[in-house]
Amino acid sequence: MKTRLAILGGAHSGKTDLAAQACEGLAKVVWWGTALENPQETEWQERINSLREKRKSSWVTLEGPWAWLSDRSSTPAIPKDCDVFVMDCLNLWLAAHIHRGTSLYSVSQLRVHLELEFARLMDEFSALKCALVVVSAEVGEGVVPSGEAGRLFRDLLTNWNRLLVEQSDYGVSVQAGRAFLWPAGRTPLPDEGAAVRCVPARVLTRLLTGG
Repeated sequence: MKTRLAILGGAHSGKTDLAAQACEGLAKVVWWGTALENPQETEWQERINSLREKRKSSWVTLEGPWAWLSDRSSTPAIPKDCDVFVMDCLNLWLAAHIHRGTSLYSVSQLRVHLELEFARLMDEFSALKCALVVVSAEVGEGVVPSGEAGRLFRDLLTNWNRLLVEQSDYGVSVQAGRAFLWPAGRTPLPDEGAAVRCVPARVLTRLLTGG
């Protein structure tokens, strides 16, 4: 099975930049941008546009939270010769599903629905033949949200990040643009543990390509 990489960090820490840099030298990349468009929110739309600018024009891009693994359309096939599939980001995917689901379900029903959607997502990840990069936000260290939707988002994402790391070969914590590499669930730890390393993007490229 190809390398699985989880990239985690706070807001504007450089997660997406790092993922794009790690894939920069690869020709066959599928990039799934999960942000939900909102043309009425100028600042948010500018943020989405800035994320798009980080992608190479030669990459295959999927736009929006339901562009892949949607319950409203068939899942697009990933090319067999794909080098790496990138999900940017798990947190935006969850936020979009909560935004849509609050008008359809109670909070308890929405939690069950989202857990099923995440399990389906992980199953699809397991079926991929190429390397995988999943970008996600760390949200568990701040103030507890006051609203139900906010608490649901925080609780699910922190748990999902743990499950994601368990199914990954390596994790990367991004802090102020610096990438700290560490062994994840599929990489056995020696008895004395393993040191966390600060690495450039090219190290991640080698991991993804098996170089």
